[in-house]
Amino acid sequence: MRAHGVLLATLFAMACAASPAAARAVRGKVVDHAGQPVEFANVSAPALKRGAVTDEQGIFTLELPDGVAALTISQIGYQAAHVNVTVSEATSALRVVLADEPVPVTEVSVEASSFGKTGKSEGAVVRRMDVYMTPGGAGDIFQSLRALPGINSPAEGAALYVRGGDPAETIIRIDGAEIGHPYHYEGASGGLFSILDTYMLKSAYFSSGGFDAHYGGAMSGVLDIETQDPMNLKTVSVGANIVGASMSSTWALVPDKLSGMFSVNQSATSLLYKLYGSNREYVSPPTSFNAVAKLLYRYSSSGRISVFDIASTEDLRVIATPLATRGEYASNARNQFTALHLQDAIWGRIAVRANATQQAYRSDWTYSQFLHHQGEHATQALVDFTWPVGKRNEFSFGGAWRSHAYDVSGRAAADSNDLANGALSRVIATTQTVREPGLYADDKLRLFGPVYATMGGRFDHSGNTGRWYADPRAALAWRVDEHQTLRVATGRYHQAARVEQLDPQYGNPSLAPAYADHFIAGYEWKSDFGNVRVEGYRKSYHDLALADSLTWWRAGGTGYARGIDVFVQGTHGPVNGWVSYGYIDSRRREKDEPRELRASYAVQHSVTLVGEAQLTSHWSTGLRYSLASGHPYTPVVGAFYEPSRDVWHPVFGETNSALTPGYQRADLRLTRLFSLPKTGRVPASGVCVFYAECMNILGTANVLDYSYNADFSQKIVNRSYFGRRLVVAGFGLSW
Repeated sequence: MRAHGVLLATLFAMACAASPAAARAVRGKVVDHAGQPVEFANVSAPALKRGAVTDEQGIFTLELPDGVAALTISQIGYQAAHVNVTVSEATSALRVVLADEPVPVTEVSVEASSFGKTGKSEGAVVRRMDVYMTPGGAGDIFQSLRALPGINSPAEGAALYVRGGDPAETIIRIDGAEIGHPYHYEGASGGLFSILDTYMLKSAYFSSGGFDAHYGGAMSGVLDIETQDPMNLKTVSVGANIVGASMSSTWALVPDKLSGMFSVNQSATSLLYKLYGSNREYVSPPTSFNAVAKLLYRYSSSGRISVFDIASTEDLRVIATPLATRGEYASNARNQFTALHLQDAIWGRIAVRANATQQAYRSDWTYSQFLHHQGEHATQALVDFTWPVGKRNEFSFGGAWRSHAYDVSGRAAADSNDLANGALSRVIATTQTVREPGLYADDKLRLFGPVYATMGGRFDHSGNTGRWYADPRAALAWRVDEHQTLRVATGRYHQAARVEQLDPQYGNPSLAPAYADHFIAGYEWKSDFGNVRVEGYRKSYHDLALADSLTWWRAGGTGYARGIDVFVQGTHGPVNGWVSYGYIDSRRREKDEPRELRASYAVQHSVTLVGEAQLTSHWSTGLRYSLASGHPYTPVVGAFYEPSRDVWHPVFGETNSALTPGYQRADLRLTRLFSLPKTGRVPASGVCVFYAECMNILGTANVLDYSYNADFSQKIVNRSYFGRRLVVAGFGLSW
């Protein structure tokens, strides 16, 4: 706590030191030739050694003394503009138009496998409104991302299974700060919904491979979420549907200086179960709560500091039927995440972003005679610098320091396949702290003509092995013409071992990190009317954790994931939509497997079609259709009887040698926008929404997994969470 206080005081002192001397505020807006705002443009008065950076709306404020000042306005991708302004009390707001610079470095996305914010454009289906409007997404960012290629989810959970990797292989960030456990109900298919309200979302960057050296600690993917940065808004919104209610607000506390926003969500699923019943036997309806808040202070024309906080809780009591057992599974979790974020520009040119975060997470569950407690406390500090060296070169570098403390205790099954009464168990009790500092550097440049490159690497330190690991990374892009781009990317990606594998009693505290080598090649065609991407990839795994008779675990497992992803998006009049297809072949040798076998999370074929149409000025509709081959599972091929306990034990076939039936689901959404008139003291509303959504409109009984009767002679189907037709209606009101 003392160190955290010192950090706060230091950042506050930096903010005060960065504030310019008293002068007259000159405001303006920087736009391109089409009138669109140019964000993060540098506005400087070189003779006065003063500068500012435009915000997302292209607006800047520069404090200058009275008299004539020469301004230079520049941004990579545009020709620099020079303006003379007479500063006085009568000075009006400036409007500066920047001309395009032919094929600048930031116009070309060098990275492979990415969706989201790149250069001056917003990517497809990862903006806030896209999340709200995606049918079947329940307004949740993770559920909506399931429509993108590269995410091959074996079930209907929200967790990100990227190109055959489990959710732990994807790093998730909020405003540049890493967050763990971002889901509600993590035990259910990796998580069902996000703890971050979509109201807070501005945009997101998602990559399913080949990402640059800025990101470390993940072998498969990245989701980097950017929250809203409100200026002078004053809004209040309320919403409700048959599964819960929410309230959110954005408020300008001090115009142009201090603003805040918050959101509160409470689930209430009892009404849903009364109307439709459930695929599960809930002892009590599951409940969840999350509150999100952000306070933003703009201490200068280019600098801002914010505090971001998420608090979430959840409780679940359900009758569970793993294998041939039946009993009550009860769980609860508490999550608290706080991030301090600083953003500024040094000399009006080098962008600086710094984060300091703390997260406390606690999870408890019980089933039969087994119980588990997990407590985590994570502290992180990250700093990034981006320096546009010239029109053809952008250099970035930075570092991170992480400390992750674990406290795991409880009673676990000695044999994970024997959960019946009287089963042998073992006591778990471990406490450990893992510290992982890291450094990175990236250089994005135009090599020659239409060829661009990103070259860089990371150095990360493993606290449990005491070694540094190097991850070189590189990508090339060839802009064939104004519509077509070819890309290739390669790199190495290390990831630390799981905490349970580092247990001093039942694990190997010196277990080395696993790593994956990526190679990706792709083609993209893009215009104002559509986007086509085709991408092939191979991901080779090394040093996966293998069971060992002497040390419990050792690094040495291997594997691969190879496949192709296709994305086609288009707009025609009031209709827009996209189709994504993914093929994957993935095998891994890990745990106690004697050879490389089919990966647990490799859904070989998956297709998603999303279409939206504006019917009238008030009505719109959307459809999402998903089709996928079955996911792998390990079948029970026999059983043997233990007379002393009167219990049958399963005999398993080869790991992941069977597939569930194929998956099919269609969701239909109808939306109406409207406004409410002034009523008494209540002012007229802003844009309000009413929506009705039919989830799984075909009523397909998709399979989640299987359980068995007492002697394993009969297989019992456990249907997916949305394994029946559901109609959900709700509204959102805004003022």
